[in-house]
Amino acid sequence: MNGPDDAVTGGGNHGESWRLDRRVGVQALAAAATAFAGAVMLAATVQARMDAMEARAAALDGDVRAARETAVCVARMDERLAAVQRALEEVRTDLRHLRAEARTASATGKEAR
Repeated sequence: MNGPDDAVTGGGNHGESWRLDRRVGVQALAAAATAFAGAVMLAATVQARMDAMEARAAALDGDVRAARETAVCVARMDERLAAVQRALEEVRTDLRHLRAEARTASATGKEAR
């Protein structure tokens, strides 16, 4: 059988080892080798970029966790601050009542004299 693959396989006899036809030029071999080297370099570059992106994603994941923890702490602080403000308002109200009672008592005491 003489087909287009015979030049590459060595003539159609599959029992023989692989041979290259003498009609294949050095330029074609150099072009194939260059293309293969380029493909290997491209694959290595893509792999390096993927590794860098995975490292960045891991760092961002840590940052997101820290931000969540900070948000929880801030929410707790807000709740505590609101409780302190309520307590302060109660103290102010109590102080106003005590001042009013003191004024009433002093006014009543002056009138009795």
